[in-house]
Amino acid sequence: MFSLLEESQYAVKRNTVEFNEASELSNPIPSSQSSYELPWWVWILPAPLFVGFQLAFRAVSPELSNEYLNGEGGWYENLTVFILFPAMYFAARLFLARGDLPVKWLGYWFGLLGLACLYFAGEEASWGQHWFGWATPEWMGEVNDQNETNFHNMSSWLDQKPRLIVELSAIIGGVIFPLYRRYKGIVLKAGSWQNLFWPGWVVMPVALVIGVIKLPDRIFKAENIPFPFNIRVSETQELYVALGFAIYLAAAWIRHKRGLDNR
Repeated sequence: MFSLLEESQYAVKRNTVEFNEASELSNPIPSSQSSYELPWWVWILPAPLFVGFQLAFRAVSPELSNEYLNGEGGWYENLTVFILFPAMYFAARLFLARGDLPVKWLGYWFGLLGLACLYFAGEEASWGQHWFGWATPEWMGEVNDQNETNFHNMSSWLDQKPRLIVELSAIIGGVIFPLYRRYKGIVLKAGSWQNLFWPGWVVMPVALVIGVIKLPDRIFKAENIPFPFNIRVSETQELYVALGFAIYLAAAWIRHKRGLDNR
């Protein structure tokens, strides 16, 4: 009788262990570990969306596309400025929380990025000239390629060279390093400065577009690219740069507040 009782207890324990193991396998990993910092439509959808829309719009009407989508004061330029506002917001939140960050210099890094976003937004809108239509001062018009109240059209050091730095940063920090970390299984743990400083996986789709969108022009030249793929990509690339800033800063803030690992 005692042997039967022991066998019954053993069977119950074994079934309990098997049930617990099965439950652990079937239950999802907690959201803090399984999901990304941002919803998919914020970091995946924009990568094909804006280039795809531009191609479709150009195929239907090249003239309207040039005038309304990519021209000065066009939809993409204004959208770029709009997207930079949440980027500045998250940069400001991280700067103000610098005392709670793993190292204080991180707060100043995010503050510097916030100022960069402010400068970027101001330059895109020519500091309001595109909206309010004031005349360019004579002294500025003489040195500005497009006779606008901005600085990036005055020198390549304020336009092409910063753009190249952004492209290289996007490829190295936003694409190569996340892929390397994913391949090696490197997880930047919450509470470390690396967790907040380095871009996470959510930056990669937009960073990839930033890095490659100008390659066809550089390799084949715009005049050799067939219609409708011969699109104007400067304004589109700037839109993706703004998205990259916004996604990077928003993801860093969310990781900081929720204590998430950077995967």
